[in-house]
Amino acid sequence: MANAEIGSHLKNVRKSLGLKLAEAAKKLGFPNYQTLKSIEDGGREIKAPELLKFSKVYFVSISKLLGENEIQLGNTFLWRKQPPLEKKKQIEAEISYRCEQYNLLEKLLNLKAKRGRFLDVTMDDISSNCGVDKLSESIHRILALGSRPAFTLQKVLEQDFGVKILFEAIPEGSAVSTYSSEFGAVIVINSDEAPWRRNYDLAHELFHLVTWKVISEKDLKDSSYFTDIEKKADRFASNLLLPENEINKEIEDRINMQDKFTNSDLIDIAQEFGVSTKALLYRMANLRFIKWEDADKLAKDQEITEISRQKRRHEWGKKPRSERFVSLAVRCLRKGLISRGKFAEIVSIDRCEIDDFIEDTGLMEQEGTPIEIMAS
Repeated sequence: MANAEIGSHLKNVRKSLGLKLAEAAKKLGFPNYQTLKSIEDGGREIKAPELLKFSKVYFVSISKLLGENEIQLGNTFLWRKQPPLEKKKQIEAEISYRCEQYNLLEKLLNLKAKRGRFLDVTMDDISSNCGVDKLSESIHRILALGSRPAFTLQKVLEQDFGVKILFEAIPEGSAVSTYSSEFGAVIVINSDEAPWRRNYDLAHELFHLVTWKVISEKDLKDSSYFTDIEKKADRFASNLLLPENEINKEIEDRINMQDKFTNSDLIDIAQEFGVSTKALLYRMANLRFIKWEDADKLAKDQEITEISRQKRRHEWGKKPRSERFVSLAVRCLRKGLISRGKFAEIVSIDRCEIDDFIEDTGLMEQEGTPIEIMAS
């Protein structure tokens, strides 16, 4: 392929990401922007290692960089809180790239792609609070989330329904979801959020996936409509993660034991269900255990917030990751379907970190001795 043709493709990708020439040149490690301009104009041949660098920085496969397929950065991404346009384009490109890698791993392992569809929903199903409550109860049953949904939701969505759950450093208070024929269902959670906040965000974004076909992107551009939908998503998440019967039992057991309900009880229950004290307070108001104004006052109480933060410091641990994505990558490495270098690229680590990384996952790099399985 001619230098000018390759350069034109690279230029189009850069512009689609909202990257300026000087900014892209710096990310790519070129000494000045003129080098990148020369490549884009076809005046300088691009070397193979440089092409790989372009792929990593632009989060686009090499085949697409070379124009073998039309570059697809046009998926609809539903943001809760959008970053500036240029940053938004870069994050969305990175998400698309991660999903491509995810699809590659599934293909190498001959796994049938699951598309994360749960049930058919209409606008009538979510037109009222009662409807949203019933929807959350239906999803709880379909997913078989048990009595503490926050601790099973990610694994069930990934393993049983094929939802691609990714963790990225995105703007505070935000999360992203998308659904496409190419990638299926995708949820992206801010990796820098508190664990209990990530649990809530995951349930919130699940609402958007469940209702993806009935809520149009055009309608969401209306700010008041978007606000209403977000409130429904919050209600759905609260009901899903804090099942009425389980919350009733926990609160009543504590009151029966000591004839009172304290701040410590509040924090303990929130911790047990993997949510914030704020989320639990509003759920308690919804269930009529306390008045809404009291819930709001307690949710803003700095003393409760600080006690909760101190008691739950141990929950932070290491940054979260997509368990299924990492598991698929290790399996591909183990079976010789990808090289160690490709593995490091896919999971975004240095090659020297591979052994420690795999050991940390609890998985094995080698296949080991075959085990004879009898026919059922």
